[in-house]
Amino acid sequence: MDNFIKKLFYSFLGLIIIAAPLRAADPFAGFQQFVDRPSLKPFARDLGGLLGAATFHNGRNLGFSGFDVGIRGAYRFSSEAGNRVLRDKGVKAYGLPWVQAEIGLPFALDGYIRGVTFQGTTISGGGLRYGITKKSDSEWHPQILVSWSGHSVSHRHFSATHVGANLVVSFNFKKIAPYFGGGVDRTRLVVKTTPVRDASLVDESATVNVPRATLGLTIRPKPYLYLNLAATFTNRAGLDSGIGIRF
Repeated sequence: MDNFIKKLFYSFLGLIIIAAPLRAADPFAGFQQFVDRPSLKPFARDLGGLLGAATFHNGRNLGFSGFDVGIRGAYRFSSEAGNRVLRDKGVKAYGLPWVQAEIGLPFALDGYIRGVTFQGTTISGGGLRYGITKKSDSEWHPQILVSWSGHSVSHRHFSATHVGANLVVSFNFKKIAPYFGGGVDRTRLVVKTTPVRDASLVDESATVNVPRATLGLTIRPKPYLYLNLAATFTNRAGLDSGIGIRF
């Protein structure tokens, strides 16, 4: 069993390393050239699906003075049909990475911050979690928390804000912890510069709400080291991943 866990762990780690070049390209580079009025909401839904991704990997809160530091990633297999920003640019699969740091607070709360800067885009965010059940590492003992997240996006041609909320359930075992999550993401997009296809869109905004479902697995080859991988479903299907240390 231990050899299987190690092989699975390093396989998932390889996936993250392979996906790392996604960071080098700006998936939103076609915004000014291709955006039009019908594509604002599809683009906002795809963007919000990324921003709300990979914000949790366990239903157990950290506990006071606990901490968790790691790298998170979100990957989508395709964009929504009406998202001309990505589709007309030829962008198929796309994703984003983050650095995320978390700390356990009093009263069963966890706080976290995350962010990334690349190719003229800056994304910063964070959130809070509240442990509904008493913190426990006992096997088969369900751990449940509620999670809130918020993000701000600054791009050359647009800005966006995002808020999301999720209910998370996990079951902790010696080396693994399956987890499930469900919630909703709300994203507001604002056009900053004059689009080529429709100059009237300057300062135009679009707000969308999208449900989210997540099914994942966290692997711990060492008590303090973990890797997680999850299937996530918003307006499009994708993967969430992460690797880090947690105490």
